[in-house]
Amino acid sequence: MSLISWLLALAGFASLALAMAEHHHWLVGRDPSKRGSRSLRLLGGALLALSWAAAAASWGPALGSVAWCGVLSFSAAPLVLARTYLKPGRR
Repeated sequence: MSLISWLLALAGFASLALAMAEHHHWLVGRDPSKRGSRSLRLLGGALLALSWAAAAASWGPALGSVAWCGVLSFSAAPLVLARTYLKPGRR
């Protein structure tokens, strides 16, 4: 269950990052539309909520909330490293 929680958090943070104009432009090459940005923010929030639900289902609500904070840290790290050290290929 912790892998599911981690993957959901990773996808949620990626969606939230792509909702931001700077990160979207870095990866895609253009700014997101207002509707697309709003949809990505909603998707990111929903995925993070599902990540918490998976952690709570696995460890219980009290310990799951604490473990979820660690899961969030470990899921944000690859995105930060990718944004820092990788350059996306332009077509």
